[in-house]
Amino acid sequence: MNGADDLDDITDGDEEREQALRHVLDQLASSTNPLLREMATAVQEGQLTLRQAANSNTYGTELTAPFHTFWTAYQEMTPEERDDLAARS
Repeated sequence: MNGADDLDDITDGDEEREQALRHVLDQLASSTNPLLREMATAVQEGQLTLRQAANSNTYGTELTAPFHTFWTAYQEMTPEERDDLAARS
């Protein structure tokens, strides 16, 4: 599976989701984090699928660390704070 097929599969063919995912990859390719820059560039160039990156020991930890930080903060939010966050998205 090449990178484009992987993104299409991940987004279930939803063009808006795919564009959003490509935007995130563009941001990661400009990241100050060298591992995330390397990973995003490899995915964009078709050298690596996003699934391979997420499942790798090298990139997976870097990709999931921000989510864990967010999830911890999210769990501590009140229902009103969660609603406010959702409304801003």
